[in-house]
Amino acid sequence: MTRRAKAPLVFCAGGTGRLGRLLVPRLLARGARVRVLTRQPGQARAWVGEGAELAGGDLDDPQAVRAALQGATHAFVLSPIAPALVAQQLAVVEAARAAGVGHVVKLSGSDWTLEPPGRSLSGDAHRQVEQALAATGLPHVVLRPNAWMQVALGRIVQELRVGDAITSAHGEARVSYIDARDIADVAVRALLDGPELLPSLPGPWVLTGAQALDFTAIAALAARFTGRAIAYRPARAATGLSPFVAQVHAQFAELIGEGAAEAATDTVARVLGRAPRTVEDFLAQQLG
Repeated sequence: MTRRAKAPLVFCAGGTGRLGRLLVPRLLARGARVRVLTRQPGQARAWVGEGAELAGGDLDDPQAVRAALQGATHAFVLSPIAPALVAQQLAVVEAARAAGVGHVVKLSGSDWTLEPPGRSLSGDAHRQVEQALAATGLPHVVLRPNAWMQVALGRIVQELRVGDAITSAHGEARVSYIDARDIADVAVRALLDGPELLPSLPGPWVLTGAQALDFTAIAALAARFTGRAIAYRPARAATGLSPFVAQVHAQFAELIGEGAAEAATDTVARVLGRAPRTVEDFLAQQLG
């Protein structure tokens, strides 16, 4: 009788964030073991649920990163947009290589922030990490998700709870928004099934919704679900952001306004065997 193979151990950077809280339970449901690096182990249990191992520390602590990667077979690399992004993620990549991790998945920027280079601080930072990861020779998958519904459209749900207008930072540009749950579903497959999928899906996986919508269409959907006439107007610049993040957001708005986020790919359908969740589905759940 052959001994049953031990379940993979996935190191997860960013496991307590918006995407990580979706990703960790999905990995556990697939039978993987998960180790989450967190600065707040006491609070993190409520965020990620039972079953995950919690490792104290953060991405600015190389010793904590190295310790958390010991014994890991897979690694998921995600960190917030910040000036330290490159240094933090390169430290994870190097520690993963040194620890003998066999497969890495990096959550990168939207494809239009990286291609062509030189148009986005965020995209250029992610490009540096992608190139360094490729140079290690580690088997890996890079995920480049488009604008997230939960981020880009979550705001309008709040706006509709207090009024009859929604705001757009990029005019009438069309965007192929993607649901964060689809990003998490793809990330699970990239982590646990990536080597099998890579021959048919080489290069970065560009993740989008199946259809690009403008705010006229989104306002019409909102009107249907609320039963009210909904208008849209230009958004004011967000306040309280650091100069770096404010510049990144301004670059995003300019590129999206130029139509950079309109293209739709079939990557989600090819990876998951189903169509991506739609904006209509998202708004129906939030407003219905």
